Amino acid sequence: MINTKLLSHANLLVKQKDFASAEKIYLELLAKNPNDDIVQAFLGRLYIRQRKYKGAERILTTAYDKRKTAPTIAALAFCKYQLKKYDEAVILYEELFKYDPDSIKIYDKIIQAFRELEMFKFSHAYAQKFYLKHPNTEPAMVRLTQSYIDLGEIKEAEEMCAKTIQAFPKSGPAWIMAGTLQEFSYGNEELAQDCYLTAIDYGAKTAYYHLGVSYQKTGKFKEAEESYKKMIELMPQEEYSQASLGTLYLTQKDIYNGYKFFQKRDKTQEIYSLKNLWDKEAHPDDIFLFYCDQGFGDHLQFIRYLPFLTPKFKKVKVLSRQNCLTLFERSYPKTEYPNVEFYGNMQDLGEYNHYALASDIPYFLDMDFNHIPFSDGYLKYDENKKNYYRNKYFNTDKLKIGMCWRAGGSGMRAAIHRTINFEYFKKLFELKNIKFYSFQLDDIFNAVEKYPLTDLKDELKTFDDTASAMANVDLFISADTSCAHLAGALGIKTFLLIPYCSDWRWFCNDKTTEWYDSVELFKQQERQDWFVEVDKIYDKLKDYK
Repeated sequence: MINTKLLSHANLLVKQKDFASAEKIYLELLAKNPNDDIVQAFLGRLYIRQRKYKGAERILTTAYDKRKTAPTIAALAFCKYQLKKYDEAVILYEELFKYDPDSIKIYDKIIQAFRELEMFKFSHAYAQKFYLKHPNTEPAMVRLTQSYIDLGEIKEAEEMCAKTIQAFPKSGPAWIMAGTLQEFSYGNEELAQDCYLTAIDYGAKTAYYHLGVSYQKTGKFKEAEESYKKMIELMPQEEYSQASLGTLYLTQKDIYNGYKFFQKRDKTQEIYSLKNLWDKEAHPDDIFLFYCDQGFGDHLQFIRYLPFLTPKFKKVKVLSRQNCLTLFERSYPKTEYPNVEFYGNMQDLGEYNHYALASDIPYFLDMDFNHIPFSDGYLKYDENKKNYYRNKYFNTDKLKIGMCWRAGGSGMRAAIHRTINFEYFKKLFELKNIKFYSFQLDDIFNAVEKYPLTDLKDELKTFDDTASAMANVDLFISADTSCAHLAGALGIKTFLLIPYCSDWRWFCNDKTTEWYDSVELFKQQERQDWFVEVDKIYDKLKDYK
């Protein structure tokens, strides 16, 4: 039998924020009654107050398995969400509808969880249900606007946004949506900034983050820094604003302040499970984990630092995605790097003593961005595969140009600006004595059906395939994608089109890049289109040798 008087006292201590004393009582009660789900639920919620989400998840799961109550389900769902287990959070939030079928809070959480999973059709479906249940409420109208934006249904988004502002003229979230529409749809950053400032006036704290991003994109670095810092001051728990401040510093080659904040960027659950972040010291008797994080482009870009790690450890284990393994193993063979091992799955990794994420390695090695190593190329293709592709596709005296135009996998803002509608390139097909090749796996513009492009996608199963095929081109023309990094890492001449709001790694450059000697940058001049950049490429190709 639980001592209810002692339990009530512990709950009072929680309200008084004496968490240590409350936890001690809860644990004492559980020691005498280890299967009491009520005490477990209270302890789990205490851990949530302390942001000990893993401990909370463990104890609340035990309580949930014994007895499903609305408070326990809600607390466990919150833990799953905070731990980025969004798919599990969705299931629990859906279960909560049994207790409160009209809950605005539950709708909001489910919609955001699906957005985090990038399952935008599902988030839109729930946004529509939300709006039907609560047609005249600000949260439902804002969520529906947001879901239309996510799906690229701009007309519908504009109509709903206007309707929301008309009904709730002082709605900070609605004004954020208005700014987002200006930013994404029209490239009108100045008007977007006005909308974000209006949202701030109406109390929307997260508008400082959006304002900072917009300032950064337009080169107003001082204003961007102030906006990010204000967001961090008001909402320190939202780490994405700290990560954005980090990219702002990195854009300006401030590697130390940059990585101080950039390391707060969003990570997978697998990364959060890693132990013993590297202390920058050499450990010749230990095993180091070189964890390739983020997108494929980051894997290809930062693997160049591997040779600087091998002398510091007894063994270096590289964990990358399967698509990169063969290429990496060829480029860093056992004959030259006997203490390096490559893995494609965490479960095969075994023991290690220290780890660092590949994207952070320059910071851990104290190597600045003015002296980036191996800028002349460092990856090696398969000569036999190259010959196979040459005989099958590239056996021509014409100038051979590979192309890639769609970006993805780095968030909506970046992907939208980095992807280039293929119609901008149609002028290039007027040129004579050139053969074009598509390296694009996801041809959303149906370019290979409209233009004389040799489609290679069925041949490109791994980056080793792509590298070997790419070795046959005379020139590669690309948006900011992993293939652009691959071309640069192979030393292939590349024309890289980067948006006016380019990623931090291109710094403030507009013609050359410290990362790759063979890459020539064409930075977007007009926010709305790519005509100027394609015209420059056209002029170069007329006399290309």
